Amino acid sequence: MLIVDRIQERTRVLGPGERAVIWFHGCLRNCPGCIASGMNKSLDFSEYSVDELVHLVSSIDGIEGITISGGEPFQQDSGEMFEFLSQIKQTTKLSVMAYTGYLLNELQKDVEKARLLDLIDILVDGPYIEALDKGQLWRGSENQNIYFLTDRYSEIADGFAQKKGRPIECQIIDQNQFALTGVPPRGFRESLEKHYAEKGMTVRWSN
Repeated sequence: MLIVDRIQERTRVLGPGERAVIWFHGCLRNCPGCIASGMNKSLDFSEYSVDELVHLVSSIDGIEGITISGGEPFQQDSGEMFEFLSQIKQTTKLSVMAYTGYLLNELQKDVEKARLLDLIDILVDGPYIEALDKGQLWRGSENQNIYFLTDRYSEIADGFAQKKGRPIECQIIDQNQFALTGVPPRGFRESLEKHYAEKGMTVRWSN
């Protein structure tokens, strides 16, 4: 089974075009400042078979691709993750973008993890480092690299490492809670949480 914290059917802030995002649950890396640390410790998650998750994603109309994040997608069952991404590639035209706290060369040295790279169009690698948080597009800190692993997005690859600007999206859940999707600027999360806590509201972070 694949362990999932949350699925968002549409967003434009975590990769090119309109995308579905799957936040896989759990990570053992414990990177300082991780925005998903609370999620990783939570017992609130869902389990999906490969077929269930493929069906869910492929039934979403009008999206360009999927983005997988976490948590840590490369710590899911590698066989089931491989089967999931293989089916996405074989049965749909969706692109695949992945966020990971591992470095690319770490993944390449692990046979089970390395074969997943053949099924990913864009990889964002590396741990979040708060001191290097300088507003890079699609990334939390400038040590993280964006790798275009296929030629699907070759037209935007040149000079991409220097691009900045992080749009975020807000989703109203109910009168006391809303969720933000995207990579917020440094300090944004803490200041927003404090502001809305004073008003009796909670912020759920999804990225």
